[in-house]
Amino acid sequence: MKFGAKPREIWKKPSELNGKFNRLNSKLNRLMVLDHVWTRLVADKEKFWKLTAVKANTLYVSVRLSVARNELIGRREGLIRELNKHFDKPWIEKIEIVKDLGASNE
Repeated sequence: MKFGAKPREIWKKPSELNGKFNRLNSKLNRLMVLDHVWTRLVADKEKFWKLTAVKANTLYVSVRLSVARNELIGRREGLIRELNKHFDKPWIEKIEIVKDLGASNE
């Protein structure tokens, strides 16, 4: 710190942090939480279900095999419910399945 410069503000309670973060920071934080929760929820299915994008309230997942696609369709509502538990208000409304271009036609 330079001589005469104003010292950094020290936060004393959590409520002081609310005004300090900008919108981009909060969006990045939500995406990081989503990625972490998704990885934990799908566990061993991660090699078949790849989270590719989030736009508005829709989660886009690429699927490698038709069997994995059918399972994702069956678990879609439960996954949405589990994902939304980790946010202050429900964020994900639907999961769209996109074809994995690198997948073989099995």
